[in-house]
Amino acid sequence: MDEKHTHQTRLRHDFEGYSKPPEDAVGLSSMPVAVSRPSPIKIRISDPSLYFDYAHFLPDIEKCSTIHGHTASLEVEVSGEKAGPGLVVDFGILKKVVREVVSELDHRILVCEKYVESRSDSSVTIVFAGRGGGYRVSAPLSQVFIMPFESTIENLAVYIAESIFKRMPENVRYVKVTVSEGIGKFAESIVYRERDV
Repeated sequence: MDEKHTHQTRLRHDFEGYSKPPEDAVGLSSMPVAVSRPSPIKIRISDPSLYFDYAHFLPDIEKCSTIHGHTASLEVEVSGEKAGPGLVVDFGILKKVVREVVSELDHRILVCEKYVESRSDSSVTIVFAGRGGGYRVSAPLSQVFIMPFESTIENLAVYIAESIFKRMPENVRYVKVTVSEGIGKFAESIVYRERDV
């Protein structure tokens, strides 16, 4: 008799004569059973289609106090329980959401609202003191992304993580975003669903 057949025979023998205990039986069947939450699964995406280019300035940092640009790379990790056909989030849907968020920033001048002197339906005037003196820049509104915070890589990581998280289904526990503004320079932000904090 081969090993597989012997194993199957042993299993059949172990369960022969097994029957469900009566409803009023006392013993293991009446003990409370601990039900554990399903383990979260992590998925991660990162590829050149998620990169974005932007210009910004940080007046309080000497080296960054003039308008300059970066090419940012992005890695996104999502964790949660499997839903539907056994997915946390379909990779295609996650990439689409990330691209929507990144498209708001791509090839824009990122500006903290405190530097906006005036704004119309079509243009914005930005004023700040930076390296070499004062700057006054008028730009088409469509090419500027105005934010309530300074355009540091740390703040961008938080903004991107929160924006992605708002578009995720209920089974997602957290979104982690790692943004690079250049070689060896990263910021990371994790946004959790309130029930999982």
